[in-house]
Amino acid sequence: MGDQHAESLLGNFWSELKRRHVIRVVVIYAVVGWVIIEVASTILPNLNLPDWTVTLVTVLIGLGFPITVIMAWVFDIGPKGAHRTKPVDEVPDDVTPEARPTKKSKPASTVAPASDLESDRKSIAVLPFVNMSGDTENEYFSDGISEEILNLLVKLPKLRVASRTSSFAFKGKDFDIPIVAQRLDVATVLEGSVRRAGNRVRITAQLIDTATDSHLWSETYDREMKDVFDIQDDIAKSIVKALEVTLTPKERRALQYVATTDVEAFDFYLRGRRFFYTHTKRGFHHAIKMYEQAIDQDPNYALAYAGLADAYSFLYQWAESSPEIAKKANEASIRAVELDSDSAEAHSARGMALSLNKQYDDAEREFETAILLNPELFEAYYLYARDCFAQGKPEKAARLFAKAAEVNPADFQAPRLLSIVYRDLGRHADATEANLKTVRAVEKHLKTHPDDARALILGACALADLNENERAISWAERALESDRGEPAVLYNVACMYAQLGDKDRAIELLTEAIDQGYGHRAWLENDGDLMTLREDARFKELLERLD
Repeated sequence: MGDQHAESLLGNFWSELKRRHVIRVVVIYAVVGWVIIEVASTILPNLNLPDWTVTLVTVLIGLGFPITVIMAWVFDIGPKGAHRTKPVDEVPDDVTPEARPTKKSKPASTVAPASDLESDRKSIAVLPFVNMSGDTENEYFSDGISEEILNLLVKLPKLRVASRTSSFAFKGKDFDIPIVAQRLDVATVLEGSVRRAGNRVRITAQLIDTATDSHLWSETYDREMKDVFDIQDDIAKSIVKALEVTLTPKERRALQYVATTDVEAFDFYLRGRRFFYTHTKRGFHHAIKMYEQAIDQDPNYALAYAGLADAYSFLYQWAESSPEIAKKANEASIRAVELDSDSAEAHSARGMALSLNKQYDDAEREFETAILLNPELFEAYYLYARDCFAQGKPEKAARLFAKAAEVNPADFQAPRLLSIVYRDLGRHADATEANLKTVRAVEKHLKTHPDDARALILGACALADLNENERAISWAERALESDRGEPAVLYNVACMYAQLGDKDRAIELLTEAIDQGYGHRAWLENDGDLMTLREDARFKELLERLD
């Protein structure tokens, strides 16, 4: 045991020397010092200087060596000049704790670390490309380019790709690449920028080896917008080549696959995805319009149909639970799978639509197919877990919510719902840990999105479970002030007041949520947050309204 501990300490020390670039500095110093001594030995005697001057040069270089090593350990040189090297345990506020390896827990990834020399599986994080267009409206486009490259790489089993949300936690932040790599537990990082002007686009990308902080590959593309798909394809292929990843014929075809060749359709799709991620009634309506315009441009765009199905499904669940909306979700999901049976997103969307129509067995098969096609797709686990929760299958829901939280460590939705399931199963310690994780994730999110009503209310519910009632009410009321017109906000604030035992306030808000369009009865019946209302006659009347 002692030998193993010593070996571990030595390994950690060696890794730290590399992270702080001490090894590189020592090598450079030794080479430069040797050159100086050789030059001095040749030139100084010819200048009729005393013999001891050569010895003095050698001694000074020797004395400078420990000073240089110390300076290399303490400071680093970056684009903004010299700065103190951050310790490994110094975590930036904007990065989730789950992304940091600790002594007590393993990294969030389920696969072996990239540093494991026995594994030939390479690892990479795709950071959000920087929008250089000078227009914040183009932010969706630069983010979309990053996501599309990430989605291409995820299709390769020999590559372990950090999740989108984990990578995007660094969006807009100035961190050293070795720090990013350590937080995300990857050996390589892809970063870049996008400048869009009219029908021209300039994309710069560079692949960095985090162990040496050196470029494995870099390229700048200055093309017309119609070439954006070729650029994405070339970047993905260049990464594969630089990492020396061997592809099967099927993987090569997957890498070449383009969901659409229509640039305008692609642009509408990216806009739709941006609106969808707001998870609001207005956002879903805007997303539907964008997805429909993408489909108008390219009627065979499977991902646009999948996005359309998801937007309708969430609209049905949270705001407009009419048979017409359910039908549209079903039709769009069927078309998505018809157009691309190998799309994990299409099968996940199909599963969601089937679940809302209570075709649970068929929904399960679709979710399982989605996970098989893409084991890193957060939505497949998260929506599957919600499906199981609505059916009253807590054990399976718990496993799936836990997996969703593992795939996407920065998410606050899965851990919050996981805490409810754990509480209902009597696993109170696990429920507390899940609630703590929810609060931490929400706090991080609110630093950059202070008025996000969904984050505020899910955090408030977690705080209520943790008996931090004052703070819970404060967050809940902030959510109401931010977006009282959203049925999802009203519903979740009602849940929090039900947790606190304020039945009148909870019933009042639930009634308002249903008046605004909330209509997911199966969820209402199985939500543990509403346990205190089960026998209330007013609650039973609300359920009858949803028949």
